[in-house]
Amino acid sequence: MPYLRMLPAAIHNFRQAGYEVWMDDFGSGYSSLNYLKNFEFDEIKLDMIFMKDFDEASKKILIACVKMAKDLGIHTLAEGVETKQKLDFLQSIGCERIQSFYYSKPLPTG
Repeated sequence: MPYLRMLPAAIHNFRQAGYEVWMDDFGSGYSSLNYLKNFEFDEIKLDMIFMKDFDEASKKILIACVKMAKDLGIHTLAEGVETKQKLDFLQSIGCERIQSFYYSKPLPTG
């Protein structure tokens, strides 16, 4: 994929211009640990699949991902947080932000 060679410079330029660069859907699809090594992300959005199947394996993966992100200086956001139990768990492991219906359903613009 030739575009991957240009991506580090593009990300760097965005960050130099004052923008944050986030990796979406971390833990599914095309997200890769190698991307965290090679690119300067400000935040990773943990995919909602971990919240959908909120079992012990998902919790262990989330704990490891949040710790790894913190060790790399990357902020974390979890998608799909819809219960107080899930919110409390994520806060207890240091996840910084959530995105979901827990606080509000999507609202119309304006």
